[in-house]
Amino acid sequence: MENKYEYKKFTFISGSIALITIALLALVMSLSEWKLMSRGGSNSASITVSGEGEITAAPDIATVNFTIRESAKTVPEAQKLAEAKMVKALASLTALGIDKKDTKTISYTVNPKYENQMIYCITVPCPAGKTVITGYEISESIQVKVRKIEKAGEVLGALGTINITEISGPEFTVDDINKAQSDAKVKAIADARTKAEATAKALGVSLGAVIQYSEDNGGYYPVAYGMGAMKSQAVDSVSVPTGESVIKARVSVTYSVN
Repeated sequence: MENKYEYKKFTFISGSIALITIALLALVMSLSEWKLMSRGGSNSASITVSGEGEITAAPDIATVNFTIRESAKTVPEAQKLAEAKMVKALASLTALGIDKKDTKTISYTVNPKYENQMIYCITVPCPAGKTVITGYEISESIQVKVRKIEKAGEVLGALGTINITEISGPEFTVDDINKAQSDAKVKAIADARTKAEATAKALGVSLGAVIQYSEDNGGYYPVAYGMGAMKSQAVDSVSVPTGESVIKARVSVTYSVN
């Protein structure tokens, strides 16, 4: 009987020690995890700001598009008429100092022209009308880069002189757009830094390293003048103010804080 009592006592003490040991281990692990979470929380604190930069640049190139459109009974006849006008247009551009490499065809189309012919009758049922081809239309669109933008007005006048009635532009742009966008981005980053420093000061913390960055070129807004269909009497030169092009950049920057 005494041995049985001693056995129960031993079992109780051993179980208690085991439970206490498990409890202590759980407490130590919890404290360790809490420390890690605390450290992680402090390291993950950050400030995210956006910045914008904008510059204006004087355009140094102008783009003009025009279309020659001619119709005739047959395709060769229509092509001959269009080619005759194109030769005059290219000669005028060459005379103004436009390099051949700055003139390119952006589309060339040949389309039939249709006519619906109705049949008049007094009997029933009346025969259906029919659609016939009456000729063909040639359309050729050309893009011209004018590197001396002061010549843009003369280009428009020269095209009007040879009775080209479909002209669009000029669109004034900055040739080295990459540099302009880079300059705008530098301003955007500086703007973001200023905002981040002001926010950190208000919070009573200091800025750390950049931990995330993204950018958007923000947009490029060239100056464009649409000529549309020119129906008035042609002149030697058209007045086209060049204005300024606007280049924008936007960035988002995340800083760690200390």
